[in-house]
Amino acid sequence: MSSSITKNAAAQAQSSVKGTSASKDTTILISTHEQQPISLLQTPLAQSARHVFPALLATGFLVRFNALVADPVSTMKTALPVVVALQLGYAVVCLPVIGSHQNGGATTVRKPRPGEKKGKKAGGDGAGGRIAVTAIVSLLLSTFLTPVLYAVMILFGAPFLTHGSHTFLCAAHLAALVLFPIFYVHGVDAPSWASVGSFQAPFDETFGGLVGGLVGAWLGAVPIPLDWDREWQKWPVTILSPVPVPGAPVPATAATTAPGTNNKNYEGFVAGVFSGIAKLSVGHPFDTIKVRLQTSSSSKFSGPLQCVTQTIRNEGIFGLYKGATPPLVGWMFMDSVMLGSLTVYRRLVHENLFPHLPSLPSHGHGIAGIFAGATVSFIAAPVEHIKARLQIQYAANKSERLYKGPLDALSKIYKFHGIKGIYHGLSATLLFRSFFFCWWGSYDIFSRWMKQNTNMSAPAINFWAGGLSAQIFWLTSYPSDVVKQRVMTDPLGGGLNDGVRRFPRWKDAATAVYKESGWRGYWRGFLPCFLRAFPANAMALLAFEAVMRTLP
Repeated sequence: MSSSITKNAAAQAQSSVKGTSASKDTTILISTHEQQPISLLQTPLAQSARHVFPALLATGFLVRFNALVADPVSTMKTALPVVVALQLGYAVVCLPVIGSHQNGGATTVRKPRPGEKKGKKAGGDGAGGRIAVTAIVSLLLSTFLTPVLYAVMILFGAPFLTHGSHTFLCAAHLAALVLFPIFYVHGVDAPSWASVGSFQAPFDETFGGLVGGLVGAWLGAVPIPLDWDREWQKWPVTILSPVPVPGAPVPATAATTAPGTNNKNYEGFVAGVFSGIAKLSVGHPFDTIKVRLQTSSSSKFSGPLQCVTQTIRNEGIFGLYKGATPPLVGWMFMDSVMLGSLTVYRRLVHENLFPHLPSLPSHGHGIAGIFAGATVSFIAAPVEHIKARLQIQYAANKSERLYKGPLDALSKIYKFHGIKGIYHGLSATLLFRSFFFCWWGSYDIFSRWMKQNTNMSAPAINFWAGGLSAQIFWLTSYPSDVVKQRVMTDPLGGGLNDGVRRFPRWKDAATAVYKESGWRGYWRGFLPCFLRAFPANAMALLAFEAVMRTLP
């Protein structure tokens, strides 16, 4: 009896092993490995080709640059098959096919099955067939995701109602360049794509290419407004819009440029970067004091001046710049999404709600601002969440802080609370940014009044209208910002061991503020916020204009 049971168990185990082996032989795009950095194949051909393929892509771009600017749609159509062919060659020659990189790119040789000839390669159709099928399927999957990249580009500021072909072809090129290699080496393995999507993947050949491609597309194809009240932002460089190039014919559909820009939009981009840095340098200390006052009781700080002096005394001048990295990086994305979506929503609101009016009324601008605020909240919420938690770390010694920096805070919160923890305070952010109605509505009112009643230049009108509308925004939204900061700095608990959660709902935080300080509690920290607006914007404008005059 026991020997029979033993034989049956052995037979089941052997059958299980065979089934597993067969499964591995037939799997092309499913992988269960723990993601490891992808190394290029170690063949001499791969090591040479890794430099040749990028050089060919760059050369093709340089050779066809004038044609690309003069007639982007036709040029991108003819270039797409070439780009795809180069990517196919690069993947086949240089990259390990899905599953093979688990063994460092080495081929696993199995014993032939009964009845199978020794001369036949293991793996059915052989390694060549496996590579070919994987490449084709990966290319198809990348093609299917092109509309997703198109939508992301629209979200980040690409034209929505115009230049559709330009944007879609750009998305198709991007899919071939950045998605195809990842599908080729990782397939549709969920853990691998989760690490890629959360930017936790090893910075290897494929993931590095993805990051470089996305950043390059963003820098070169969509607006990068780091300071929303600049004149140049009315005329952003859009997805490969035709612009005049010396010696190149200009089609009838060429996009017009703003007077005085001289087609040097790159100047605005570069100046915008320095403008954002200047704005952060001047404005972030005010923001740190504001957040600390908003999230503390009057027993800790009696007012802004005491908060400033204690922070400098205990933590040094750099204590005022805690949490500066997330907004420095995040503002670029946040403002790009805000302005890009605002443009789209203005058009949609005008066409669907006010089609009988020649221009969008001020409250129409406010409605578009609400939608833009809701859209950008999904980027702003995690940025402001991490920033706020770093700003309320009072320890001068880094070893005594819970979070060593923004990346450490992001990884720890994600580890114990997942995406939900990263987006803690999203509902409060959505409510706070609904007051964009007041911001953009009043901005339009101030701009129209100044154009009609003053002789100020357009940049001056933008500056003063922007500053005044920002004050209107803060006057109307500040109480909700106080509650938002309380929610975002509330302990998350769990494995973080940062305390016990006090405010499971927005209402609980709002009630706690009132119980502690009455109605004045909703305005605690308003003075540094109010004082911050004009000097920060003035310094941003000064830096912007200085760089614009300096650049050739």
